[in-house]
Amino acid sequence: MRVLVLSDGYPPWDRGGAQTIAAQLARGYARRGHDVSALATVADRDDVGRSAREGVTVYRTYSPHPDRLLPYLTVHNPFAVGPCRRLLDRLAPDVVHAHNVHWLSNGCLRAAARRSIPVVKTFHDAGTVSYGELTHFVEDVPVGEGRISAAAYRVDPWYQLKRQRLGYFPLRNRRNRRCMDRCVDVGVAVSRELRRALRANGVPCDEVIHNGVDVEPFDRETGDAEAFRGRHDLGSSPVVLFGGRTGYNKGGRHLAAAFARLDLDDPPALLVTGDSAYVDRMREVAEAAGDRIVSTGWLAREGLRTAFDAATVVATPSVHLDPFPTVNLEAFAGATPVVTTRFGGARELVEHERDGLVVDPRDVDRLAAALSRLLDDPDLAAAYGAAGRRKVERSFTVEGQVDAYLDVFRELVDGPTGRPTRGRRT
Repeated sequence: MRVLVLSDGYPPWDRGGAQTIAAQLARGYARRGHDVSALATVADRDDVGRSAREGVTVYRTYSPHPDRLLPYLTVHNPFAVGPCRRLLDRLAPDVVHAHNVHWLSNGCLRAAARRSIPVVKTFHDAGTVSYGELTHFVEDVPVGEGRISAAAYRVDPWYQLKRQRLGYFPLRNRRNRRCMDRCVDVGVAVSRELRRALRANGVPCDEVIHNGVDVEPFDRETGDAEAFRGRHDLGSSPVVLFGGRTGYNKGGRHLAAAFARLDLDDPPALLVTGDSAYVDRMREVAEAAGDRIVSTGWLAREGLRTAFDAATVVATPSVHLDPFPTVNLEAFAGATPVVTTRFGGARELVEHERDGLVVDPRDVDRLAAALSRLLDDPDLAAAYGAAGRRKVERSFTVEGQVDAYLDVFRELVDGPTGRPTRGRRT
């Protein structure tokens, strides 16, 4: 089968969970013997070109990335659509697998549909209907643990207008939905909660396929956790790891406030591995405890695995619809317990008081109590981490994820009776 993967970025030219998952799947298809290519955008003309990476031919096309114009370019980006059309004509793929195509734009999906090429679209976020992360519902949901209603996810155009002002494009969401309806054969969400939010806003989304993680690299000798602690002046203290992109929506402010309230005999460190832009604000919020917040900046994959090994607990306290946090998967692969958010799809991996703790991060006292519980009880932390590792080995593997997508592809290409077919699954 000839598969063309569309992704706004492709490692190492871009970083981010969606791009990492797109590349992970592309490599998986290639391992199964399929002919796999990928098209991605780059913001630097010097990075334009073609290369072969782990069985995947990666084509990189230039597109400027002006954030203010993204609402317009996501509908049609002339920088990306022309190269995509030419690539579709040259490769004649059997199926197109699109991930987040905010920069590649809907135009690439239309180009595939006009050539009668089946399109599978994986939604990694709610960007089809939300400008940035989906946060508005958090303001209206009472603090607690109950399930959030689908109605709460509905986007209010007036709310978006007030927030975006001159950046608001009134036709964007309507055109996005029309493109998804007309050009996408199967829509896949990475969590059930994301699918609920998309459907609540009129976006057709048929399937849920959770992301997977490869546990094998976490079993290799990736480095000395004690040496890592030494390099970052962590000593022998317990460590809370906060990884990936930081910021208010990722719960940075709430985590810093909870960290300041921890009262343990052995004061822990808060290790921020990833985006450091919000670290100064976290130190301000943590006040006296801010001296124990350590920022490493973005780490290479091997370094990140060593950081997980050095950590006592991983915190993912997002205050937005966080679709399916990759950091939780990686923590479990490294047998590290997790304190995570009730918002989004985290609970579809982390089971409260079985392999982690799930809280409403706006309740800072409860977030602090959850962190204290694991930091102060190494046996419980180890038991939760081991349970998480068993879970991802059993149910959240990369190979299982690849199998699920290949089943979708085959049904689209061959049909349930072996005849070519086209049309969205229900």
